[in-house]
Amino acid sequence: MTRFLYIFILIGAAAFYLLFADNLSFILLIALLILPVIMLLQLIISALFLRCSVKAEQITAFRGEPCEIAFRITNNSVFPLCGARLRIRSVCHPSETVKITNVVVPVPALQTSTVTLGFGSEHCSRVDITVENIKLYDLLRLFSARVCKRRLHCSLFVIPKLREHYMDEARELAARSADSAYTDSDNFRERGNGIPGDVCGFRDFLPGDRLSLMHYKLSARFDRDIVKILSVNGAARFLLTADLSSDSPDERDGVLERLMSVAYYLCGENAEVYIAAPSGKDTFGLPVLSGTGNEELFAIKLCSGSDYFAAAKALCGANIPAAENHRDFICCDLSQN
Repeated sequence: MTRFLYIFILIGAAAFYLLFADNLSFILLIALLILPVIMLLQLIISALFLRCSVKAEQITAFRGEPCEIAFRITNNSVFPLCGARLRIRSVCHPSETVKITNVVVPVPALQTSTVTLGFGSEHCSRVDITVENIKLYDLLRLFSARVCKRRLHCSLFVIPKLREHYMDEARELAARSADSAYTDSDNFRERGNGIPGDVCGFRDFLPGDRLSLMHYKLSARFDRDIVKILSVNGAARFLLTADLSSDSPDERDGVLERLMSVAYYLCGENAEVYIAAPSGKDTFGLPVLSGTGNEELFAIKLCSGSDYFAAAKALCGANIPAAENHRDFICCDLSQN
């Protein structure tokens, strides 16, 4: 619209000069002819001195909580920008949903403007956000230019919250690991690669605990059944796995929530815990053990409960089936709610 208005005024000034041919009409015509050159120079200088950055390359949020992504646009030139339009592309995994967003923000001279985008977190996912280009305008919006110096990229990880009602399930798994052998029932592989060692702690009795682990003095003192926790040489390794390939986001969220909660609380029981994750993906610093019975999966180790965030980030955007049972692990399929 501005361009058409300028062309209309320029034609009027030229007609005015042809009709009157005085100094005033001549100055007006020359000024209108020089104006686009000035605006073009202003746009070029602004583009050269423009700096862009992302506030955080990785953002983690719990499911159901608000989350935002922020980009900084810095104008180091002496010319203000009436508008910088950002073309932002977001891809949500594992659904592979693509969304294009255009945001226009004014950037005053020698100042920094922040572009903040809010994203929904109703489902566990990984959202890759990329600023594909930034379109700049001069003060009169006669010209525009796309700036693609460096694509800005960041990732949003929406992870499940811990649920305490899975604590008993994790304790039951840890209690059964004290036995010398396991059977295929309840998703366990037969195993006997560990022998009891020193006492490393105590906990309340759980169904399935051996009576030989009972600590009778502490049980009598506190008036409840207490058993010993034994360190195990060559301890059994748990491989927690789940089917995350469901097309239903709600079903997938429930499975992932159960998987991560059991893994977290099982780590708290001093168990050696691994989680099946897609191979070739970022494990965010967690140790990796290959060989899960599936070439597309590997096992990432949770050394402590603090690794929960890294493991959840590795899985929140994954669309993988459950791993097969493997002789090197006690495989626990947590696909069922």
